[in-house]
Amino acid sequence: MFSQRPFGVTLLLWMVLSLSAWGMIRLFAALRWRDVLYEFNASLSPLYLSITGAFWGIAGVVLLWSIWSGKTWSRRAILASVVLWLAEYWIERVFFQAPRANHPFAVILSALLLAVTFAITLNRHTRDFFTRSEEHDQSNEYSAPA
Repeated sequence: MFSQRPFGVTLLLWMVLSLSAWGMIRLFAALRWRDVLYEFNASLSPLYLSITGAFWGIAGVVLLWSIWSGKTWSRRAILASVVLWLAEYWIERVFFQAPRANHPFAVILSALLLAVTFAITLNRHTRDFFTRSEEHDQSNEYSAPA
């Protein structure tokens, strides 16, 4: 179908797969432990945790499909997803969780995740991969029947 994927695209696939798995684990954990969450008055309701987990699970599957298919919009969708995921993480961490001692580590890790994602999605090889695969799909779409 298209040439071999660049390493950055493969890394994006693994990152998105991790995001999707995290969402599904969050969904199932919130459903499984909902009684415990209610009993101890968790700051985030099981309904919220289930909805956000399902959202990230579905978003991850859509992103995996778009990367695997080589859709040009997947680069922008990955950037938007990482920014949105980090925003959700920090809102939950700052407003709903007890203060933690590892705040500097979380800031550094968030910045690193954002930097790596931007570097990969803006990389020339990644951009060429998605552009080339889109051109390949369009050339077959408009070709005359043999």
